[in-house]
Amino acid sequence: MKKALIGISVFLLAFTAFACVVLNTPNKILYLLNWGEYIDSSLVKEFEEEFHCQVIEENVTSSEAMYQKISGGATTYDVAIPGDYAISRLQSEDLLRKLDVNNPAYGHLSGEDSQFDEGLQGLMNEYMVNPDSGESIQDYFKPYFWGAYSLIYSNNKTGLEAALQENGFSCLYDRALLPEGAKTGMYDTARWIVASYLLSQGLDPNLTDRDGSKEGDISSSLQQEIIASVTKAGFSELANDALKRDVANGRIDVCFAQLGDYFDGLYLLLNGNSDPSHYRVFIPKVTSAFFDGMVIPSTCQNYDLANAFINFMLDESHAYQNARAIGYSPCLKAVKEEFEEDAKRGGEYYPGLSMEDFLASYPNYLNPLFGVETCYMFEAKSNDYLTTCETILNNLSL
Repeated sequence: MKKALIGISVFLLAFTAFACVVLNTPNKILYLLNWGEYIDSSLVKEFEEEFHCQVIEENVTSSEAMYQKISGGATTYDVAIPGDYAISRLQSEDLLRKLDVNNPAYGHLSGEDSQFDEGLQGLMNEYMVNPDSGESIQDYFKPYFWGAYSLIYSNNKTGLEAALQENGFSCLYDRALLPEGAKTGMYDTARWIVASYLLSQGLDPNLTDRDGSKEGDISSSLQQEIIASVTKAGFSELANDALKRDVANGRIDVCFAQLGDYFDGLYLLLNGNSDPSHYRVFIPKVTSAFFDGMVIPSTCQNYDLANAFINFMLDESHAYQNARAIGYSPCLKAVKEEFEEDAKRGGEYYPGLSMEDFLASYPNYLNPLFGVETCYMFEAKSNDYLTTCETILNNLSL
């Protein structure tokens, strides 16, 4: 009888342990396609706990790679965060699902224009339309972070700051405009190289020919012009996220980058107790804006959970926390206002750097278009166009 009682007790203990494991094992998985180090991990954990799920994240390094991942269909991603022009292409090819914007359970997906920064909203109204129907596609995405293409530079090089402020992106492709010995860097992203050259000429970064055409592949004459120019530019470094660090540590003097890359680099300097006074950013008067947006790919297996995730990230407190962690410019008006209120309360952007001083020093953080006179956005392009961009990149890498 005693052995029987012991057996029953062991069975009950084992069953209880098994039940606890089952009850605490997430029964839903959300597959997230993202850029590296582009979300606050504590927010992901909070979402997992609230919705009793597991988030599995995969990272890529370009919008083109993200497009290939989604269009290939090998993995059924539930949420992805591609760049604006990739969103346009994905939607036009029926590779996205419309967000559940009318569901009261997801109040942040309502689609109200007043949610977002006015400058950003204006760009979305102009550029985020279906090329065939001309209708808005804003029910297929919600902006995540945004910014403008910029020049990150070190003020240690005498005369460099004045040259950049006078000539903008032209400095990257005309070394006569730079101080002698200035070292330049370029991201090894094919689309960026083509766009940066066109911007350096004061042109729309979407042009395929000098005659003003934006259709089809890049014309042969423009291809040769770009290849000759990027070869002559003599970039000292062709890289990616290392560029911002190499400007900070003095290996190069200036590079083409996104605005958020600068603030990420600034954080790294502050975190390393280094003096950031030499490390600066300039947005030329003619530039291109960008944003990354949260979308639900058509192959999504957890539609409700995907909507819940996007809604969760658009909550004001979550979006503010994410912006503080990542460093890119926030899209929500309410988050911008929270930064401004934090400055009034005497808050800190980083220990030793008050929020008030940070926002005064970097007006482009909350308004990436501050001082910009002409602003473009990259448009969705054909495979032939993107292949040509890769050819130009390969030529530059030689």
